[in-house]
Amino acid sequence: MRHPLEKFIRMEVIAIMAGLFFGIFAWITGWLFFLFFACYLFVFSMFSNALILLHTRRGSDAIKQAIRAVLLFLFITSIYFYL
Repeated sequence: MRHPLEKFIRMEVIAIMAGLFFGIFAWITGWLFFLFFACYLFVFSMFSNALILLHTRRGSDAIKQAIRAVLLFLFITSIYFYL
């Protein structure tokens, strides 16, 4: 039997691994597109973590993590339009 939160845990781990891969790739090639994509993947992993915390009845931690993810998303998006 699978863990009830397995899909959220998988989403989080896959987003972190893909973000790490794209971040290293962006660092090697110097392409800003991949750097922004890596940052958005990290934001997605933060949202996945917030969902995990929400389903484990840690609502205050989930809200804090979701607020961090939203603020990071807005910051990255504003930098994208600034450049």
